[in-house]
Parts: sequence; C-alpha cells; structure tokens
Amino acid sequence: MRSTFTTMRAAGALAVLSVLGGGLAAPAHAAVAPDHAVVAPGHAAVAPARAVADERVPADVAAPADPALREKADRIMNLTYRQFASTPHIPPFNWTTDGCSVPGGSLPYREVFRPACVQHDFGYRNYGARHELKLDPTRETKNWIDGRFRTEMRRICDDTFTGARKNRECRNAAEVYYLGVQLGGDASFF
Repeated sequence: MRSTFTTMRAAGALAVLSVLGGGLAAPAHAAVAPDHAVVAPGHAAVAPARAVADERVPADVAAPADPALREKADRIMNLTYRQFASTPHIPPFNWTTDGCSVPGGSLPYREVFRPACVQHDFGYRNYGARHELKLDPTRETKNWIDGRFRTEMRRICDDTFTGARKNRECRNAAEVYYLGVQLGGDASFF
C-alpha cells in the first residue's frame, strides 16, 4: 500500500509539472527558526554561507528596497495564515490575490488552502520583480516565500483535519501545491 501511495504522489507531482511546464529550480539555502517558521532571507538567525551572483535580478531591474518597508513586509509574511487573514491591508503593499490559481483547472484542497494562497500572493506581489515594490526579487526570497506557503498549508491541514488519514492526504496535497510554485512559479515572481 505504501509504494502505491508514493507512486500516486509522484504521479501527481509530475502532472503538476506537466501542467505548469516548469523546469527544476535551483534550491537556495533557507534558514529555519527554532519554531520551524521559515525566516526571511537576510533576516535569518542563520544566514546562508554566500549568495550566488546568478540568483539575483540585474541591478537595473531591482532597486534596493527601503529597509523599514522590507521589515514590515517580513513581519506580515511571517504571520500564521490566521494572523495574516486579520491583518489590515495597509499601503503601499499590494494585497491583490487570485486565491489558489491552478493552471488548467482545479485541484483538490483549492478552497482549504486559500488562506495560504492569499498570503503567498502577498509575498510574490510585494517581493517579486513583476510588481511595483520589488522588495527582494531574488531566488532566495522566492524560495523563502514558497517555504512559508508550505508551512502555512501544513498548519491548515493540522488545524482542519484531526484524523490521521485525512491529515496525511491534506499534507500530501500541500506538497503538490508547494512543488507547483517551486517548479512553476518563476514566471510570476521574476
């Protein structure tokens, strides 16, 4: 039974990849806080050993962000999905969202994961190069935002499904959604 489940999970991940048409993204070193919350790049307790030059957006695309604004955005991104949902939509941040957008249709858990998707949209729309603020359009930051997405989807699973089987199914779906943004999210972020 276990190998069948693993095979189904791998097939699901491959289906997401084929729909997204994404290639493998180079992983960055994300720092993890003691409470397992992913910490913002450049603000981590344990910083990456070195930055890789080709992971950064060219200087003419990304101007340095105001440090105070970046700190506010980092605080917002590090909230739990419930805290984030009750956060006032203050300017100059981009609070627009398309919920859990899935190219080519719908995946199970789309509504369950909506709060985490909205928070993920906040990250891409404020840190990424495709929107006005461009707080930190780097690979490291994209991976951190995607990691926060995974953490909050897992939290939603734990808060929503107390039974072992349903919780495991939810967490497996979270991994597929996470893989989707890791492998297919570059065009929305850079």
